[in-house]
Amino acid sequence: MPARILLYRLPDDLANELRDALITSHIVPAIEEETKLSAIQWDAFDLVFCPSSLIVLSSVLEAAKGKSPHVIATSRFPESDEWIDALDLGAADYCAPPFEQPQLRWLIDRHIAA
Repeated sequence: MPARILLYRLPDDLANELRDALITSHIVPAIEEETKLSAIQWDAFDLVFCPSSLIVLSSVLEAAKGKSPHVIATSRFPESDEWIDALDLGAADYCAPPFEQPQLRWLIDRHIAA
């Protein structure tokens, strides 16, 4: 079964870059920009990539709590304190461009196989 991935409220350029890299891996992610957190069916996804902004990330983690997806904090500017804060908050992992096939395959295998 292919990975079920949601790109949630990522900036357009970041979402497009990640989407293109995932499509190269034969995974077509869902992209959500507008839907309220409470309306998303979190159990429909294995991984959710969302902004590493602590406000957005904490909201996504709370909405997905007790559901199946692993939440991956995503940012174009990986500063050490940002990814540490994201992991401390409860993100399963942290991801930043350039999105390369080995990196994405590792994230998918690590979190979906778990």
